Amino acid sequence: MKRILSMALLLGLCVVLAIPAGAAEVEDVKKDPSYVKLSPAFVVNLKRGTGAKFLQVKAEVLVNSPEAAELVRLHMPAIRDAMIMQLSNQDGRAIRSVETREQLRTDAEAAVKKALQQMTGKPVIEGLFFTNYVIQ
Repeated sequence: MKRILSMALLLGLCVVLAIPAGAAEVEDVKKDPSYVKLSPAFVVNLKRGTGAKFLQVKAEVLVNSPEAAELVRLHMPAIRDAMIMQLSNQDGRAIRSVETREQLRTDAEAAVKKALQQMTGKPVIEGLFFTNYVIQ
């Protein structure tokens, strides 16, 4: 009985010790967050007959390592293409609302992740944020 109890205790200790080790690995992946500017600003023509004619957006992406930041810089042409295609396909009246702007941001983030997935085999970025948004 003592042997079974000590083996169960030892097994329990191994499980408890394994959890923090896995958690440390996750922290290592996310320990160095930074932002990369997507510059210059994106200026696109909006769909004809939809009110506003131009949209200007400044954006930055969140990455969690210097390597990911370098991949963003390396694949900037593909990122810019994905952003321009996403932004230019908008209705000038609809993108004035806060809800539609947020939807546009999440759609742009998905487009950038998809482009990076195609180029590198992984999404690379953790988020995309509009830092300036002008409609004319």
